[in-house]
Amino acid sequence: MAEVTIMDTTKMPFEEVRRGRVHMIRRKRLPLDTGMSGVTMEYSLSVVPSGYFTPRHKHNFDQIRYTLSGIQSTGFGDLAAGECGYFPEGSYYGPQQQEGDCECLVLQFQGASGERLLSNEEMNATYDKLIKSGGKFENGVYKGTGLDGKPKNKDSYEAIWEAHEGRELEFPAPRYRDPVMMLAKNSRFWPDRKRPGVELKHLGTFSEGRTGMSFLRVAPGADIKAGTQEDTELRFCIDGSFSYDGQSWGAGTYLHLPFGADVKALASDSGATFFVIALPMLADIAAARSAGAHPSGLVHAA
Repeated sequence: MAEVTIMDTTKMPFEEVRRGRVHMIRRKRLPLDTGMSGVTMEYSLSVVPSGYFTPRHKHNFDQIRYTLSGIQSTGFGDLAAGECGYFPEGSYYGPQQQEGDCECLVLQFQGASGERLLSNEEMNATYDKLIKSGGKFENGVYKGTGLDGKPKNKDSYEAIWEAHEGRELEFPAPRYRDPVMMLAKNSRFWPDRKRPGVELKHLGTFSEGRTGMSFLRVAPGADIKAGTQEDTELRFCIDGSFSYDGQSWGAGTYLHLPFGADVKALASDSGATFFVIALPMLADIAAARSAGAHPSGLVHAA
């Protein structure tokens, strides 16, 4: 049975992320176990330092970025505090040139194409292997040799992915021409008719996987009843305080509510607001696997 994860991120230490970019991102990795082999997601609270740079590039996975403080450079319209960006697989963005530090939430996950996302551990091990083989990472570019043995420059992530998988990375055709930047301040909260005292500010739902981003606001004195979680949600408290499972929690609290989990009641005396990412694709993948089917494009088999 899947279980809820809840933790105070303000008490977590930062770790440094190297891997060939200019200046080092510091991050706190937020636990996110999908419970399924071959389905990797990486969620982090990151500090992007002033001077951080990446060239224009694209990925074979989806990204969601939410700025907590500062201004986040994307090379495609900066994200101010409170703004959210969806970066689809196969769509270019950058170059990123960070001016001043920014703190943000970053989710990287397999897109609807089902192409594989390497785990943090796989990335680190392959990065070390490439360095030991004589390769160099400079300004977000790997300078080494391709699979054919000839000198070749590649984006850092692309080079690491190909070295780990042993094949050329083929990017999925973009489902969107460009990343989508959501100006949350121009959207309004909408009452949730099924949950009295709860309001939602829905920012968008994307791809066949129906990945959604929103804000959830619990009014003073209101609560969210206990029940079974239908679809996976990642909640991050950005304001206020609340109680869950007999404990009090405040801003900076992270909750992972996996599909099928028994979720206890969440109540707030003074009100609380959460940034929420909904991931119905995980329950869809689990259901398909349980039925013995792997629909084309849903997810690659492990």
